[in-house]
Amino acid sequence: MNVSNRIIPGFFIVIIVILLLFVSSCDSQKESEEAKPAVATENRILISGASSVMPLLKSLSHEFLKDNSGIEIVFLPDARSGAGIAGVADGQYDIGAVSREMFFEEKSDDLQYLHLAIDGMVMATNSGIKIASLSRALIRDIYAGKVTNWAQVGGPDGKISVIDRPEYSSAKIAFRATFLDDDFKVTPASVPLERHWQVVDSIQMIPFSIGYTSLGEIIRENPKLNIAAVNRVSPTPENLKKGRYAFFRPFGLVLKAEPKTEVMQFLNFIFSKKGANIISRSGYLPQRYEILVGIVPERNVIVQEQRYQPLINYLSQRLGKGFSVKLKLSPSYLDVCNGLVAGDLDAAFIGSLAYVAVRKHVNALVRPEFNGKSSYKGLIFTRQDSGIENLAQMRGKHLVMGGGVTSAGYLFPSYFFPHEGFGKIADFFSETSILGTHEDAIMAVYNRSAEVGAAKDLVFDMVANENPMLRDQMKILVQSPSLLSNVFVLRKNLKNSCFECHHRISRDPVAGRTGCFRAGLGGMLKSYLLNMHENPEGRAALDAMLNTDRFIDALPLDYSNITEMLTEINLDPEDLLQTGK
Repeated sequence: MNVSNRIIPGFFIVIIVILLLFVSSCDSQKESEEAKPAVATENRILISGASSVMPLLKSLSHEFLKDNSGIEIVFLPDARSGAGIAGVADGQYDIGAVSREMFFEEKSDDLQYLHLAIDGMVMATNSGIKIASLSRALIRDIYAGKVTNWAQVGGPDGKISVIDRPEYSSAKIAFRATFLDDDFKVTPASVPLERHWQVVDSIQMIPFSIGYTSLGEIIRENPKLNIAAVNRVSPTPENLKKGRYAFFRPFGLVLKAEPKTEVMQFLNFIFSKKGANIISRSGYLPQRYEILVGIVPERNVIVQEQRYQPLINYLSQRLGKGFSVKLKLSPSYLDVCNGLVAGDLDAAFIGSLAYVAVRKHVNALVRPEFNGKSSYKGLIFTRQDSGIENLAQMRGKHLVMGGGVTSAGYLFPSYFFPHEGFGKIADFFSETSILGTHEDAIMAVYNRSAEVGAAKDLVFDMVANENPMLRDQMKILVQSPSLLSNVFVLRKNLKNSCFECHHRISRDPVAGRTGCFRAGLGGMLKSYLLNMHENPEGRAALDAMLNTDRFIDALPLDYSNITEMLTEINLDPEDLLQTGK
């Protein structure tokens, strides 16, 4: 082995990193000395935050200002994502640029996050290393220090210089999420660099080096690097768009819940077709404002997706190019409820009990109507051959319930047996189990895994229609009073930029505000849902939802019977979220 191959990389990396850090320090000092105090005014937009997002925002602002000369956009010295968020919260900036999602503790009712773009991340080596593709396992081994020489993997004889990023950086967050895990220890021989341009310059200058950086920067700057595929998938915008390439991070904008008119105008441009073209040309994947809709697991996820995806597509089409409505299939009712409370979901279809449990956090908009009614019943059932003919004979049996935060599957049996004098279900039955879906509870009894089940009649009918033998072999012993159909809810503190409304306001601040159709996203969604049965596309989406007739208005007072049952058994619905039932 050539001794210089073992010594030169170590020598280079120390000297080059020192020089880069010195230059970075000088640049920061120069920015600090030259930057004039920026004072917020009506026609001035102040922007700061993640340095990786700034080149894209500057390209967008350059084109925007050509037709908006009366607005001034000031880019303050680069910071980090966290500083951008804090600056908006404190009123220092109008827009905070972030290259990651907001952490839970950073979210507040006074802030909103807009998904700007996807930035692909690339694995890069010094141009002298002509490796075409890196496997996930090899990347892990290099960053763990298990593979230390390129000769170990068929490359030239040279010690690998590992360039890394600090743990708090968005690039490292994305890298760890894609290739590593929370407990993975990176080799102490690695050198973490603060800025993306430091990574690029270091890999270019240090022989045998490897690191990771932004695809957008690679497309914009075209540095002399070897860009490797990951698991034989090349890092291209097309592969990102099709979901083939999995190493990326989000670019986003954080702003106040009620941004000023000039910020609204800039947002209109960013999320316009022209803005999307600029984002694409810059090497990023443009994003639309995303509304994530959760669906409770009444049945298995495949069936639920078939039922609800046409509705999601319809809403996305109606809201227009500035919005993207996406379906989130959750494994449990509890996950949907907690997602709404935490802000991980923007909207959801949930049952009556789930709505009462989270009503402090959501607004009820609409509920579906089937065959002229908007209700269902809870069922308590067994098999025909179980030997159970009445309620008393259920004592000491195994009860399975469909879902933990459900009216039919959980609340009704919990209320019914004490109400009829049989005591709490935990004492009356030998065993009680909460299963993931109503269908799970039905099939558990049908397959003899339990003697007694509780589930929703609509789901029971669906399953029985698909399996006629099931209807013949099952026996329904109890039906609940009518319970309201699943309700579509929207988070109360959901903030969004209504681009068209903002555009009207920017043209005429007075007339635009008074003539604005909506006070929030809820108004638009509710209108589209209430009227969708009147057009062919909406009618087709309703038919996919078990031949739903239409949506009708949902009112909080409609759920009084749920409250009454909860009161009788002394159950606080919010406790269901805390205990995980």
